[in-house]
Amino acid sequence: MGGMVVAAYRDRAEMVEIFGALGERAAASEAARALHQLRMVVSFVYRDPDLVLVMDGRTPGDGEAPMAMRFDAEEPAPDVTFECSADVGHQFWSGRLDVPQALGRGMVKARGSIAKALKLLPLMPPLYEVYRDLMAERAAGAGAGA
Repeated sequence: MGGMVVAAYRDRAEMVEIFGALGERAAASEAARALHQLRMVVSFVYRDPDLVLVMDGRTPGDGEAPMAMRFDAEEPAPDVTFECSADVGHQFWSGRLDVPQALGRGMVKARGSIAKALKLLPLMPPLYEVYRDLMAERAAGAGAGA
């Protein structure tokens, strides 16, 4: 393989910070509204660093937002769970992962209503853009000594 091996995230705390910000920015997105209309809960189980990210469109809770982003939540039970390394998760959120191919190759393991979840994929590009913006902001902040 060779080449550079740089982890997408320093640690779990950085992941929580990034995905917390993504959740705030994406709460009113078309993808969030679709998740809510489907009353769907999607769980992402990441390894190295370990984090469970739950996108909850069934019981979003606070305010008017159609979706809540939670960490390490066991309730409500997810309709679908995707499990992969945090680096593969980074590829997904960056919009650079061919999800059906990743599922076929075993890079991502899935349980539950996979066909239903795959219907959300066409709504994801705006969230990929928000994620890429967040990562760029973090990189610019780190470059500025922040």
